[in-house]
Amino acid sequence: MTKKLKIQLSIFAVSIILNIWGIMSILQAGMGVNTGLTYLDKIKDFHIILCYVIIVITMAIGIMSASINAGQLDNKKWMKGLTIGVTAYSTVLTVPLLLAFICFAAYDMNAAVYGTGLGEFIDGMFGTIAADLGTIFGPEQLGGSGSAGLLMTIYVLGILMSIIFLAFPIFSAVLQIKGLTIGDLFKKKEDKGVQVNE
Repeated sequence: MTKKLKIQLSIFAVSIILNIWGIMSILQAGMGVNTGLTYLDKIKDFHIILCYVIIVITMAIGIMSASINAGQLDNKKWMKGLTIGVTAYSTVLTVPLLLAFICFAAYDMNAAVYGTGLGEFIDGMFGTIAADLGTIFGPEQLGGSGSAGLLMTIYVLGILMSIIFLAFPIFSAVLQIKGLTIGDLFKKKEDKGVQVNE
């Protein structure tokens, strides 16, 4: 086993651990399932949104490291397979987040109790996020000290964040499968500019 392969396997192992930790954190904080991560319960009592900030950071590092690492594999079949697998996994996780923020932005915040209409599981997880955001950034009737405009701004930022989390792995995967890097795209533009000048 080469040194490069050992490093790659180590990075994959870390990324798997981070994603398992993230999923366990979602179950603990969002669904009330006891996965042993009791420190999240204390954070949740303060503000559940902080739990999700930890989850997003943890899983983003795990997904991005796995995606970048997959693109460095010498075996093309493994590279393509793992890149597509990581991208599909990332997409499955991100689409519900994007849809939830769109629903929260589209619905009347004073109507019902933060239902997304996307199913009980999604409501159970993201409804608590919306409720907590309301108490932090929303108007007084939602328990907050902000305003409806500020809360809407947070929802829009959530939509933009979700789009970035959705688009980056897909864009990165397309480049990796084609054997390109972001640097290669800039080089091509520079080369075209040189040819035009000549």
